[in-house]
Amino acid sequence: MITYNHEKYIAQAIESVLNQRTTFEFDLVIGEDFSTDTTRSICRAYANRFPGKISVLEHPKNIGIHANLVATLRACRGQYVATLEGDDYWTDPLKLQKQVDFMDANPDFALCYQKTREINEVTGEEKITNETDNPETGMNELLERGWFMRTGSLLFRSGLIDHFPDWYFAYSSTDYMLHILLAEHGKIKFLNETTSVYRRHETGITQSFQRGIIAFNEKKRQLLDQLNVYLGYRYQDSIRKHQRELYTSSFLITLRTLRKMKDIVYLVSILPNVNGKKVMSTIVGYIRRRV
Repeated sequence: MITYNHEKYIAQAIESVLNQRTTFEFDLVIGEDFSTDTTRSICRAYANRFPGKISVLEHPKNIGIHANLVATLRACRGQYVATLEGDDYWTDPLKLQKQVDFMDANPDFALCYQKTREINEVTGEEKITNETDNPETGMNELLERGWFMRTGSLLFRSGLIDHFPDWYFAYSSTDYMLHILLAEHGKIKFLNETTSVYRRHETGITQSFQRGIIAFNEKKRQLLDQLNVYLGYRYQDSIRKHQRELYTSSFLITLRTLRKMKDIVYLVSILPNVNGKKVMSTIVGYIRRRV
């Protein structure tokens, strides 16, 4: 569990881990990234109550999400690792047991994940993620589709990653890049159950991404270029399809907010890379709604 300034949520996250019912021993490692609120003291209090069950990495300064995640993963000592951020929580007390049972019986899988109830605390909207996912996936779908596995739903085999490449620390998509590194070692299993809650809120990482989505899309395209090289161009078709969708997203956002000449120049520059059918259908739909 990694956490930073989660005083409103961290107790619920920790309690949801302690509520897990398993036939095996497990422990909780919390990477506390020098919060400016009371998150650290809450984590420390739980560690004092449950010695040997909960340990807290108390960084002496804020080291950032990348370094905190890597340090926390390296401190884990179990056969499997499950991830949960400090502002989310698990809802099924058998979550870990179900995932471990599957992984024990299927050694060709590197990781598994489940559905998540996503709550937007800004708008009040709720939805269930990954309703129609394929039971088994792998690197191709991960590269083509992008990030689709919520952090709190994940469980994977320990020790698969012995090195984090430089590009891992250069981009914001820590979860997605972790999934790529894990998928190099086996298949991905989707277990069709809802076992966790993922929060979107004003201070959340994903929420901040939404405010600068065009810039984020550009960084994501650059990341995919680096992944293409890293993976030896073996998945180039999937990567190019994903990049095309990112260009299309940026095109449509710019079109909706068109104000300056530089916006038109930008649209023209990326037009050859967009999904023409998707752009046209969106424009036609907009015109029909206005008529």
